Amino acid sequence: MNRTSRSLTFMTIGVALAFSDCGRSAGQSPEPFRAVASVDEVMDGIIIPSSQVIFDAVVYSNGELIQAPKTDDDWFGLRLHALAVAEAGNLLLMPPRAKDSGDWSKFSRELTDAAADVARAAEAKDIERVLKTGGTMYTACTGCHEKYIEDAP
Repeated sequence: MNRTSRSLTFMTIGVALAFSDCGRSAGQSPEPFRAVASVDEVMDGIIIPSSQVIFDAVVYSNGELIQAPKTDDDWFGLRLHALAVAEAGNLLLMPPRAKDSGDWSKFSRELTDAAADVARAAEAKDIERVLKTGGTMYTACTGCHEKYIEDAP
């Protein structure tokens, strides 16, 4: 799927979501958010695959750049993966996924902020900024894992 097709797909979904409230009576409150996936499923389905794309996007070996996005589609795909991780950070804040309102919330917000920074770097097609912001995202991930995953190093 090329960039134009993806953009049209997202626009169609956005319009459908915007009009999904049209049948609701005035004064009727919207249905509250419902968590469907577990933390592990959000991690396995969204965060891990998308973060791996981010972490593998820019690679240096002995000071030489050996891998980086090249085409507009590469950059666009990287940006979408970063946005997926950013939004998944928000999903981790939803009950019953949120483990606590302290460090769990702090780490989830750090993940969202760092991934949003990666998305902005990808939009700017800035290789060095992708590398730096990807590192910040990795730090947010490892901080959370150290506290909340029992077998983390």
